[in-house]
Amino acid sequence: MFIEIHLEAKEKIIQVALEQFMVYGIRAVTMDQIARQVGMSKKTLYEEFSSKEDLVNAAFEIALREDECAFDQMMEEDEGVIDHLLRMTRYLRERFSSMNPLVMHEIQRFYPQCWKKLEDFKRDHAWKGIVEVLEKGKQSGDFREEINSEILAFMRLEQITSAFTGNVPGGKYSMLEYHLQIVDHFIHGILTEKGRSNYYKKLAIHQS
Repeated sequence: MFIEIHLEAKEKIIQVALEQFMVYGIRAVTMDQIARQVGMSKKTLYEEFSSKEDLVNAAFEIALREDECAFDQMMEEDEGVIDHLLRMTRYLRERFSSMNPLVMHEIQRFYPQCWKKLEDFKRDHAWKGIVEVLEKGKQSGDFREEINSEILAFMRLEQITSAFTGNVPGGKYSMLEYHLQIVDHFIHGILTEKGRSNYYKKLAIHQS
């Protein structure tokens, strides 16, 4: 019973911390604020997590697991590559729209262990998934046969990282606006005429 209560408290802390980090940025949120949101003392919070860095690492490890589960589910669903692209775009749009643009910049600069986990996820999971989708699209005739799937998968991930780390030109546009433009450019760069026709048909269905 004690173990269950202990795990529930830890999960609650992680959930609250992740929500706060996503909305306000990491450095703007203090351990005092998290403790108050959870309804416990700061001393009890530090019994669960020895430092803020420890909590940041735990919170974003959970976020990466959620992303991995979502990506795996999309890969397992029996659908065409165009549907997959649209589902992935919608998922990333939701991630961008609810995330403070400072978050990834702060992780990259101040939390190297957490940043390494993000880079490992990008290399070991996300990259392979994009390559697989691109290869399927080439086989179905929706994507251009001459594209190099491995290079384009790497390029796509670098685009996402660029948007997440706040490298938006001139600070004029939001992270979401920037992302939507680069994903639109990427998609239209890989489509065949058949793929483009399928894309607009599916897009109309997804938007209805």
